[in-house]
Amino acid sequence: MHRLMAGSFIFLFLLVGWVYLSWGGQDSVPRGELRVVDRHRYNFISVVFNVFEPLMALDPDGNLVPRLAVRWQWLDDRTLEVVLRQGVAFHNGERFDAEILKLNWEENIRLQQPYLAGQFLNFQAGTRLEVIDPHTVRFIFPQPDGTALLKLSSMHIGNRQFYAEHGWGEKHW
Repeated sequence: MHRLMAGSFIFLFLLVGWVYLSWGGQDSVPRGELRVVDRHRYNFISVVFNVFEPLMALDPDGNLVPRLAVRWQWLDDRTLEVVLRQGVAFHNGERFDAEILKLNWEENIRLQQPYLAGQFLNFQAGTRLEVIDPHTVRFIFPQPDGTALLKLSSMHIGNRQFYAEHGWGEKHW
């Protein structure tokens, strides 16, 4: 008799749990969308460092390591060539390429990002990006810039959907 009652209770709990999940319970599958809920200006740090990827990053020893860029080289003291990682897709399936980087570059220059990290990370006026092919770009600086790689490591890359729906910069959030 006790086994029958225990089995009945277990069955009842399983049934109630199944009904709850099928009648409006939360689906735990990631949807691949960014929803900015708290638009406080300092929350961009959390979004940027947890959602976006830079071209290169600093490892724990302070060395630059590839991220969205696979390699880079100085062609002269004012021209940096960067080869981009192939086969990278954003959450919505859009491919990462030189045109997406150019979109991010233009927004970065237009807004003089990053605001909160400090103006010293902004690029000099007249710095430009040239698309060589879908996976190669050149940054051309008006004068030598010894901090260019550090600046590029702080520039995070979003896709076209992000720019269309949210825009970039603390004023948009």
